[in-house]
Amino acid sequence: MAIYIPRVLICGDVEDFKKKIGSKPVEIVGQIKFDKTDDDINLFFGEQNLTKDDITKLLDGSAEYLIFVDTLEFYYHLKKFPHNAQVMSVVSFAKQIHDGFFSEKMFFIFNGLLEHKKIFKHILDFDCFCAKSDYRTSRNSDFEIDCVAEKLYPIMENVYGEIYRSFDECKFHHFDGILLTKERTPAEFINALIETDSLAENIFTFVRKNSELEHWLATNENIFAQIERYPTENGTWCILKKFVPPADVGVYVVTHKDVQLDTLPDGYKIIHAGHALAKEDFGYAGDDTGDNISRLNPFLDEVTALYWIWKNTSHTHTGFVHYRRFLTSDENQEDFDEKKILSATEIVKILNEYDIIVITELMTKRNQLEIMVLSTGQPDLVRISEKIVREHLAKAQPDYLDAYDEVIKGFSLFLCGIHLTRRNIFNAYCEWLFSFMIGATEEVRDKIILRGKKIGDTPHHYSRMMSFFAERMLTVWLMKNHLRIKTLPIMFREDV
Repeated sequence: MAIYIPRVLICGDVEDFKKKIGSKPVEIVGQIKFDKTDDDINLFFGEQNLTKDDITKLLDGSAEYLIFVDTLEFYYHLKKFPHNAQVMSVVSFAKQIHDGFFSEKMFFIFNGLLEHKKIFKHILDFDCFCAKSDYRTSRNSDFEIDCVAEKLYPIMENVYGEIYRSFDECKFHHFDGILLTKERTPAEFINALIETDSLAENIFTFVRKNSELEHWLATNENIFAQIERYPTENGTWCILKKFVPPADVGVYVVTHKDVQLDTLPDGYKIIHAGHALAKEDFGYAGDDTGDNISRLNPFLDEVTALYWIWKNTSHTHTGFVHYRRFLTSDENQEDFDEKKILSATEIVKILNEYDIIVITELMTKRNQLEIMVLSTGQPDLVRISEKIVREHLAKAQPDYLDAYDEVIKGFSLFLCGIHLTRRNIFNAYCEWLFSFMIGATEEVRDKIILRGKKIGDTPHHYSRMMSFFAERMLTVWLMKNHLRIKTLPIMFREDV
């Protein structure tokens, strides 16, 4: 991280000043002489007797701060001259200069911007700016600020709505804006933009006067949709609005038969899972084009369509439902009604506040292994398949073994693997799932013999063993990731 080096005028002994601030870097651009006569004081810069206007001009040009080394002299200064946030004692300066320097005035300008910009309801303070401004409690405001910080005093819980102990805890969330305030070089700033890219469309940042970053932004405005600037005494608050493509919702209705739906909401598309081996073609798009695993459909069911969506589409909001199971926002809707299917507009609105939409969590009377045994009537098949799945998971994703054991021996899950989410989350889940599930499925296909036959040559309620495990993997993944989950009921079609 770049180091901010403030330009200062010193009133007092230079060596004493350096001793009190320690190793913190500053550029001393001049020295002010203090003179007290009776009840009056005078400040001299060279031979010039300074007025309040002279001090203001100096701090807008030659220097950014005037620092008094002697506390008593600073007290006398305050009695004669009006308050100026750029004039302070060396004690205050030494405390605040760490990790970049921010004045009280700067904080209130930022706070006022958020109060004025009513559209920003939820901000992520990526660099702990509010805490480092000695702000202890929240104000009555219409916006919420979260932060990323490994360690903060408990009182800071009054400042922030949520304190994430690492970036990993919020990397899948969505905010109205990200607050970046550390002093960064252009290259470091670009890296921060990349790291936080999926979190928000707006960036709040403070840019030092005459810094490399200020010059870089001035010459690269075209990479942002808009830049708003709000000057302060030593730099500028900037609101950077990124170019963001309009929401493109692609919800896939996975089927292996004719779904017989007259109309679907905008953004919904039907996909034929297992199309490569299908005996009938219903005229729907298949999961056997491009990069695909369609031939594994006898073992994985709708998961082959999930793989196809991951590898062959680029919707900003995506996921899948089943031909007989559709999500709805109507908590009281029991019978299937095409008009009550969750709309693209509702999906985008929900995913601006939450990170993923899933079916209302199902509580079961038996644990997941017992349910699979009851579904297949083959305890040995379940036992061997579970062993293979766990071995592949341990090799590819060992950090998830604890969550896997918790789910597979537990009594609840998010049923059917149905989910809708933003693209970066969808990609992360699929990358995780298929890092081990394809290999495990191929091993089950090639090695398990049931009643003298390979598993692929047995009835479907046996060969689909791996789809039972895949269905439970969404719950496993959600167990280990910090996502804001929205659950919704489903409408079930009984006519197909």
